Amino acid sequence: MLFVALGLAGLLEAEGLRKQAQIQQPGIERDIALGVTRPLVRVSRALHLTTPRHELQAAIGRSGEDSIDSTVHLSQPPLPPPAGPTHQPRPPKHRQRKPAKPVFTAAHPLHVWVAGDSLAQVPGDGLQRLTVGSVDVVGVESRLSTGLARPDLYNWYTRFNQVIAHVKPQVAVLSFGADDAHDYMAGVPAGHTVGAFGTPSWIAEYRRRVDGVTRELNAAGIRTVWLGLPIPDGPGFQRSFPVVNAILESVARKHAKLSSYVDTWHLLDSAQGKYTPYLRVHGKLTLMRLPDGVHYTPAAGDLIAQAVLEQLRADYSLQ
Repeated sequence: MLFVALGLAGLLEAEGLRKQAQIQQPGIERDIALGVTRPLVRVSRALHLTTPRHELQAAIGRSGEDSIDSTVHLSQPPLPPPAGPTHQPRPPKHRQRKPAKPVFTAAHPLHVWVAGDSLAQVPGDGLQRLTVGSVDVVGVESRLSTGLARPDLYNWYTRFNQVIAHVKPQVAVLSFGADDAHDYMAGVPAGHTVGAFGTPSWIAEYRRRVDGVTRELNAAGIRTVWLGLPIPDGPGFQRSFPVVNAILESVARKHAKLSSYVDTWHLLDSAQGKYTPYLRVHGKLTLMRLPDGVHYTPAAGDLIAQAVLEQLRADYSLQ
């Protein structure tokens, strides 16, 4: 009876098990898992046992959760390399006026979309708490264990295109990289290989993705605000997070007209530049980090949200 129950459970969850097998890193364990789950999926579909799972996913807004799409959807071509320096006469001083900032009010608010991995949720919540009527947070989408390196787990590139077409925010606040600091990448272009994390080929491919997302959003008129990774507790992430931060910051600087970077590392470190779970806020010692040494408390989310608002006020008149 127990084996019958386990078999039925396996058939009902066959597509989910198949996806878990598919998204594992290449190796013998993945090969075995795929060999076991393929026949399970065939039988489950033949008996229409996948229907209840699909109906439940649709009911909770997770349609297509079992599909696997590892394509990095980037339609904007890379920018050409800059031309050599040319001498251009400086215009008269009376022409050097800064353009007026776009004005947003409670009646005409700035629409901000927040998205990313598990580090996106708390700053997004903080932005919702701190924003005045001239800023409208149209959504906070945080998906655990996802990022730009593994579209097979969740394809953010597809989601970006959907947001551009349907949500249409004026600003996208993005928090990615905490779950990307590992060796394996899915969706690597055919004919290319990517080495271990931090190698030149890994850095080049991850920069291509960050740059492509930035260009995709900017081309749609959406300003991007990249949140850097925070200073973590423990040596492992302290070695890997700066690699990701350097890429995020360099891409934001490259597209400075419509992009910016928020340095959460130094926003949350101690006066000595070390990791600290507590900071003084308005003279009061306040817990900023959860026990895992990576994730934020709501107080840290408010601090990051305030930094984001400062960036927005530099580009917009928020009344």
